[in-house]
Amino acid sequence: MLADLPLPPLPPRPVDSHKASVGRVLIVGGSLGMAGAPALAARGALRAGAGLVTIAVPACVQATVAGFLPEAMTVGLPCGDDGVLDASADEALAPYLERVHAVVLGPGLGRAPAVEDFVLAVARRVERALVLDADALYALRGRLAELATRTAPTILTPHEGEAAGLLGERPGEATTPREAWARRIAQTGHAICVLKGPGTLVADGDRLHRNTTGGPVLATGGTGDVLAGIVAAFLAGLPATGGDAFGAACLAVHVHGRAGDRCAAARGDRGTLASEVADEVPAAVAERVAAARR
Repeated sequence: MLADLPLPPLPPRPVDSHKASVGRVLIVGGSLGMAGAPALAARGALRAGAGLVTIAVPACVQATVAGFLPEAMTVGLPCGDDGVLDASADEALAPYLERVHAVVLGPGLGRAPAVEDFVLAVARRVERALVLDADALYALRGRLAELATRTAPTILTPHEGEAAGLLGERPGEATTPREAWARRIAQTGHAICVLKGPGTLVADGDRLHRNTTGGPVLATGGTGDVLAGIVAAFLAGLPATGGDAFGAACLAVHVHGRAGDRCAAARGDRGTLASEVADEVPAAVAERVAAARR
């Protein structure tokens, strides 16, 4: 039985910080009709403190994505007439993977067969911390063990339905504790599992953290994309803070939930936009930094 672990501290940013030292993040996602998802992940990463964020998307939606967030850089990747990445996108992305500290793969990618091959190819290639979310998790159904050879931190952020797909289980299986699913995902993929939902769990097979922030205000499209970006920002900042990937995931989930709590306190438990959750992240981060100083 895993024991719940407390939240680690979030130290203040060093006074000599600059945009390259506090973390470079690459967001890989998007497709025709789902251009907003990678932009929301990038917004979450920037609001959580990433110094430089690049969004890699199909070339056909690059201009749209660039218009969402002027603070992020964009890269256009080869895509087909269907607006989904094609088989050559993996090679085109390779140079950008080497320039960052953390990568988010999945928001808005779509579920075409070519996307599934792309996800596995990128997961094998990238030697940086990797956050797998949304359509990347769909691509990994039944193939979770293929992540086990990775040496850099791997973080998966499934909701219950995605977790069931990863494990070959049926969603809503009441007899299986969520803790057991989170642990199985972590152990099979040699990864950290962030199992989203009420009382989001963070597990790495040996450790477990149960989050206590957030609520129904987060039940709206795009908040998971924002969380993926926050996780990546905290992973990218590890060289400056001296923490580990498990602690970074725990802090990201807490901060994301607190940002939602702040939105709920201002406007009630419904009607908040995912972008508004992202915009409350700096204040939620400041709360944790203040707590670390006490």
